[in-house]
Amino acid sequence: MVDYAHTWRRKLRLQELMVVAKREIDAGEEIDLVYEILEDEMQAHWRFVGSTKRQYIEDIKKILANQYVLTV
Repeated sequence: MVDYAHTWRRKLRLQELMVVAKREIDAGEEIDLVYEILEDEMQAHWRFVGSTKRQYIEDIKKILANQYVLTV
């Protein structure tokens, strides 16, 4: 099966965001603050528009709730 470049970039971005999210959650931050930190990370690294940031945040929420599995 062939994955396209944008699919790989999306997976890598989600993995990077999950590292940040888990680090902040382990540090005891509130979940709402974690989402704000993730939005700041997305803006700083990739300059996403609002709708894309919301989509990534929704994916992170699903991953944290074990509704969505991120594979390598």
